[in-house]
Amino acid sequence: MGSKFTSLKVKFKTVHAPFTSSEIVFASEPEGVTLWPYRVSVAGRTIAHAEEGVVRRNYHQHVWIYTLEGEGAVDVAGTRHLVHPGAVTWIDTAQVYAHGAGVGTPWRYLWMSVSGFELDAHYAQFGFSGDPIAMVPEQVGVCFETVVEALLADGGNSVAQINAAVSQVLAAFAAVRGHAVPLAQDAHISGLVSALRKDITRTWTIADMVDLTGVCQSHMFRRFKAHTGVSPIVWLRRERITLGAFLLRSTNERIGQIAARSGYADPFHFSRDFKLENGCAPRVYRAQFRNGS
Repeated sequence: MGSKFTSLKVKFKTVHAPFTSSEIVFASEPEGVTLWPYRVSVAGRTIAHAEEGVVRRNYHQHVWIYTLEGEGAVDVAGTRHLVHPGAVTWIDTAQVYAHGAGVGTPWRYLWMSVSGFELDAHYAQFGFSGDPIAMVPEQVGVCFETVVEALLADGGNSVAQINAAVSQVLAAFAAVRGHAVPLAQDAHISGLVSALRKDITRTWTIADMVDLTGVCQSHMFRRFKAHTGVSPIVWLRRERITLGAFLLRSTNERIGQIAARSGYADPFHFSRDFKLENGCAPRVYRAQFRNGS
């Protein structure tokens, strides 16, 4: 299986020596129509300690985590998974999730937030919906490092490098998890989640959701909660606030602009919901992030 992976003729940098501090890098190019199939909006290097607690709902996309050292714990849909060096964790952020370092050696990992062509289908195809952790060839860590370096360089070929690296990671998943038997997916609810994310600024109603899934309201609610852990209305609010928090961290846009991009016509309602989810107002959140607190 390893030969299938290494035969792809893409030249990557080697993994750096162990880093001594955490670093987050945001993509500078605007979102929108592109010829490239994948986009990494943010990536980074992280050193996490058990006493720092857990991370919840940070990004509006699929998240991949490659563990270099130490042990992490990832909770997905109410189940805890332990993560060890050499493993990639694939988190579908449509579900309720959390992750944090285990006790002892700091958890050192590389990560990226990915969107693009058929990722939902690959997630199911390779069995990550049932088992979110896969041991992968060492070269996969090089792909993660390449993505971080490409975002840092922000050069003319950075998008090409990122797409090559993402494709290499998917090729590795195909090699090590191609035999996986995917859990049966609820196509109606998966389609609804994708539609909500793609058109998050739309004024969605329960009737809209029922029409899109083609099932009755009570069945839609039950199946949506089974898929994501929460009701459709709660999920949509949290997804909008997650997107708003990302924009607060990654842009200099005004609060009103961010509210609108996150699906809120009224900045007051955005600020109210943001405080309910994050414990502070959007301006305070942005200031804390930029101060490194």
